[in-house]
Amino acid sequence: MIVRFWGVRGSIPAPMTSHEVKAKIVWALRMAMGHNLGDEGALKRFVDELPQHIGGTYGGNTPCVQLQSGDTTTIIFDAGSGIRALGLDLMEGSFGQGTGTCHLFLSHTHWDHIQGLPFFLPAHVPGNRIIIYSPHADMEERLKAQQAPAYFPVPLESMEADIEFFPLAEAETIRLDELRVSSIELKHPGGSFGYRVEKQGASFVYATDTALNDLSESEQEQFTPFFSHAKVVVIDAQYTAEEAASKETWGHSSPLAGVDMALRAGVETLVLFHHEPTHDDQALHEKFERARKYVESKRQNQACAVLMAYEGLQLAV
Repeated sequence: MIVRFWGVRGSIPAPMTSHEVKAKIVWALRMAMGHNLGDEGALKRFVDELPQHIGGTYGGNTPCVQLQSGDTTTIIFDAGSGIRALGLDLMEGSFGQGTGTCHLFLSHTHWDHIQGLPFFLPAHVPGNRIIIYSPHADMEERLKAQQAPAYFPVPLESMEADIEFFPLAEAETIRLDELRVSSIELKHPGGSFGYRVEKQGASFVYATDTALNDLSESEQEQFTPFFSHAKVVVIDAQYTAEEAASKETWGHSSPLAGVDMALRAGVETLVLFHHEPTHDDQALHEKFERARKYVESKRQNQACAVLMAYEGLQLAV
């Protein structure tokens, strides 16, 4: 299974400002002092080696994560603004010919997780199949409401692909080719769901929009098995620990709470996700460094890697 990140922000898209771009250029020029960059190859190597928060960006699009199993099974988690770019990429293959099928699992319907769906180009191509999964029984009505004339000029019914809705029962496990997909209700206002995908002994968990801070013992017993020994877990880490404490009813977590959960569950790689829109790349880098130091101080002999999600990140599961 290959996992690729197309949108990693929470709440609202947060594109970089001109001020942030200029600050990156200043940082890069300062780091270039003393380097011999007289030829194009050396210059390119220097740029390629710059850290993510200087030489690139974590990204400004809202949640969308792709899981690809072989050439046949395409799973998408959430339809934030990142799904637009994913759709353009899919159009290069079978979706551009009207023969593609994708399985879209929605965590919930807060705007940042569905706002990209009207701009998902494969949904406008006759012959494609878009199968939408959710434990929310009224998902079709919710998505139709987003594209009602008062909010969007093209109704859901006008999308030319074959759009199907597959309601999920609580604790149900379904099979998609060689994959087993199960869900769990998370701690988030209005209800949000996480998903676990398993294939040949490897597992991937997508669990955004959830409050992991100050879990009771019973809640730990409920959630830990769902994450247990996953190879990759994508977790909500929107706030700093201080922000999470002051916004405890907002339904989001901190990187430190994610690390605690990962160590408790024996997770191999933890990916911090759903970045706060007011945190620029420098702030996200600082959060990442604190999380790395925290896991080093806590994990003892456990092997748990921590990554910061960014648009374009690709992982093998």
